[in-house]
Amino acid sequence: MPLNQGKHIIEVIGGKRCTLVETGISGDRMEFLKGILTFNGYEVKTDQAEDGTWKIGVTDLVFHAVVDVYKRRLRTPNGRIVTPAYWLQITTDQTEKEVNYWLK
Repeated sequence: MPLNQGKHIIEVIGGKRCTLVETGISGDRMEFLKGILTFNGYEVKTDQAEDGTWKIGVTDLVFHAVVDVYKRRLRTPNGRIVTPAYWLQITTDQTEKEVNYWLK
């Protein structure tokens, strides 16, 4: 789910009901999100469509990507907070100082 969409969608992936995280994504994006979600303790399910795109979901039906990213609940494997820029893969540099917008 892109961070500008607030709709919560539940779908069956791999025989389990899942909260849909993103659909129509590349394999690289799917692996990136799977790594973050698995590290944070979610059971991840993926499915490849006929056109070669992927959809990814988690079995936690309460999970909501927008809420969890902006409430700073997710961490990267090196212990940093997943920022919106990191989630959207605008930046993958997690060595830079964390920007807290409310401190500016």
